[in-house]
Amino acid sequence: MVNYYFMVCESLHEERTKPLYNTVIKRIKDCGDNFYCLGGFEAIDEIPVIKVCDFDDYYSCVEKIESVFQRDWDDADWHMICDDDTFVHTANLNSFISRLPEDNLRIYCSHLYDGKVGIFGGSGILMNNKTFKLIQDHVRENGWQESRDRQNHSDIALAEICYRINRKVKAVNSKNEKIFISHPKTMYAFNHTSMPRNQKTVNVGEDLITVHIKDIECIWDNFNENECTYQHLENAFCKHRK
Repeated sequence: MVNYYFMVCESLHEERTKPLYNTVIKRIKDCGDNFYCLGGFEAIDEIPVIKVCDFDDYYSCVEKIESVFQRDWDDADWHMICDDDTFVHTANLNSFISRLPEDNLRIYCSHLYDGKVGIFGGSGILMNNKTFKLIQDHVRENGWQESRDRQNHSDIALAEICYRINRKVKAVNSKNEKIFISHPKTMYAFNHTSMPRNQKTVNVGEDLITVHIKDIECIWDNFNENECTYQHLENAFCKHRK
């Protein structure tokens, strides 16, 4: 069982959340997994948005990811935190996690920059329940400590939380388990700042797990079956534009 947490906002409801709901979330429901759309607004249509904070701007992602660890959710073996423009290939994700251990402390996410280890959330942040519960217990005991005054990126805020946990664990016993970060090559977040603007194709391969649609749109003008798998990323979320 996987819990998916999507951070959404009202201003992009038509442009992002609806295509997300009609493609990726439809497949999540077909798999029998759980999904939660976390916003700063009440539901305005059939999409069950959960209001988790009073802000709904770009920086509200920090409050929204905090709610993932502050609230109670349905039990799950795995947890996946996503943006509203994160495409998830559900079948490949389930195949991927079936080969992963559930008893270690590890976060899986995209690798944005060579030589830099960190949590990059554009194409999703995946963790097993053991890792999720450790972070959740820490947040509930010590508070989030990453307000919008200090941090405006949810993935960096989570990385700071994990750093505090690891530092606390090391202070108790250096042999205790710490949270590690892995960057599967099949979780794609393209660094458009270092790629040619005229690049038209990227070979994502049939083992695609997740991809950050926004970054693809920075380098692809069109999408077709020859460029990527999975019904060409569901036509790139119905070819939504930012």
